[in-house]
Amino acid sequence: MSYIVLARKYRPQTFNDVYAQEHVTTVLKNAINTNRLAHAFLFTGSRGVGKTSMARILAKSLNCMEGVSANPCGVCDNCVEITNGTSTDVVEIDGASNTGVEDIRDLQKELMYSTSKSKYKIFIIDEVHMLSKNAFNALLKTLEEPPQQVLFIFATTEPHKVLPTIISRCQRYDFKRIPVDQIVKRLQYICQKEEITIEDEALYVIAKKAEGSMRDALSLTDQLIATTTDNITTNEVLSLFGIVNTEVFHKVTEYIQKKEAAAIIALIHSLLDKGNDLQEFLNGYLDYLRNLLLTKTKVPLAELHATLKKELQEIEPLFSEDKILYLMAVLIKTKTEIKYFSNPVLLVEMTFIKLCKMEEMASISKLLENWNYSAQPPQNRPDTSARPNPKPSRYITPNQASPHVVRERTESRPKYDKITKEIFEKERDGLINDLIKSSPFVAQYFADLELVGIEEKCLDLKTDKKIAYDYLLRDKQKLINFVSRYFGTQVGLNFILEENKKKPAAQKKTKLSLEEIEKESPQLAEFIKQSNATVTPINRR
Repeated sequence: MSYIVLARKYRPQTFNDVYAQEHVTTVLKNAINTNRLAHAFLFTGSRGVGKTSMARILAKSLNCMEGVSANPCGVCDNCVEITNGTSTDVVEIDGASNTGVEDIRDLQKELMYSTSKSKYKIFIIDEVHMLSKNAFNALLKTLEEPPQQVLFIFATTEPHKVLPTIISRCQRYDFKRIPVDQIVKRLQYICQKEEITIEDEALYVIAKKAEGSMRDALSLTDQLIATTTDNITTNEVLSLFGIVNTEVFHKVTEYIQKKEAAAIIALIHSLLDKGNDLQEFLNGYLDYLRNLLLTKTKVPLAELHATLKKELQEIEPLFSEDKILYLMAVLIKTKTEIKYFSNPVLLVEMTFIKLCKMEEMASISKLLENWNYSAQPPQNRPDTSARPNPKPSRYITPNQASPHVVRERTESRPKYDKITKEIFEKERDGLINDLIKSSPFVAQYFADLELVGIEEKCLDLKTDKKIAYDYLLRDKQKLINFVSRYFGTQVGLNFILEENKKKPAAQKKTKLSLEEIEKESPQLAEFIKQSNATVTPINRR
């Protein structure tokens, strides 16, 4: 085939051609210039960020026939062969198809042969994490002390799968994802060289979809060139890759602000009719809201096109940061639940109806707070002063308690100089309800206690449950502090465990009268009289 894909045609050939990896290229060039080269390198990073290309450039720099240089000539036989992958001195090995110990032994045999026309014999092992554990172990000794003119370059997308003993013998370089604006600059250069006209906004769409991979961006551009005209528009890019236009997200956001749920549902249905995926729609809208939130907080966004930045700046005054965060939280929850829901369209419809009514979707506690307790007629209010000690199940739980009611009670509660049994019983409900909010289990056991006496502000509280006694005793100081704050005076607590001693069973009659024995057995009665003996019955279980 005469056509060469863009990813191969425009593959970096020098250190200066590698985009967004200056932290790696600078170190490698300095190492070459000062002749301080390691015998093994480990290049890690996500797909398409330049790991294998960097390995080839390093190999050319070391084996260039013009001499070792950080700027190889690229035209000598060695440079051309390394570029084409045909050099006998630079061996590229696919780690995925050479995973066993035998493959490593074959590699070790090659180490014994000298180079044919190069200074170094270099082994580039791609996807090295695919090697088996035994293969790694077989490589350890060779990797630690290789022959003088041998170098290893490993590349992997999953460094956590490489044995630590291998990593410790290499110089590790982590490649980062390529920023969107860097990908856009590279695509602009390539499109100009290929005489292709494409809108800048379309380039931003491609760069964002590539997710930091230059190879993916070039592959997507190749696909566009093959399926569209030389004048590529943003709409053509969106249509080809099934990406929802940001104008749709603008409309959705405006409809949410105007509470027009029907318009949003109609818009979603039109997208589904065009073949768009619900998950992709939710992902795109979440990304849009993220950009809106960052715009709201004045964070610069280099990866966005100028047109989109302007549109976000126009719409951000309509929403507060809290509202945007609420929208994102609901969408993230929906995105998680949609995988397990049998009718995903229904779930998405419900979600956007909820978002249109977010002011009305207050929490239960908020609704209870808005309920004006004080507005009730006095005759309708429950009288809690004469209520007997309730059981724990009758107390208000934290989810049931109205913040308004609790605040009203605590602010109006008087402080006591002296605690009496009447005061304790009167305040018992409120005390336990407040205790439930901080420690429900302690409150449950505390509610079962019986007040048996008060002496010098010390409450004597009795229980017959050992587990409750141990639990309360463990948190005794915390309870003392809590009760003291509640009553507004220092209060002591004394817990008493009442042992459940079983009453001895009524003793059965153990001695029979002589008259009773004589009725049953006269002979036995006669024997007892003569021997002066007694008879005791045996209890049979």
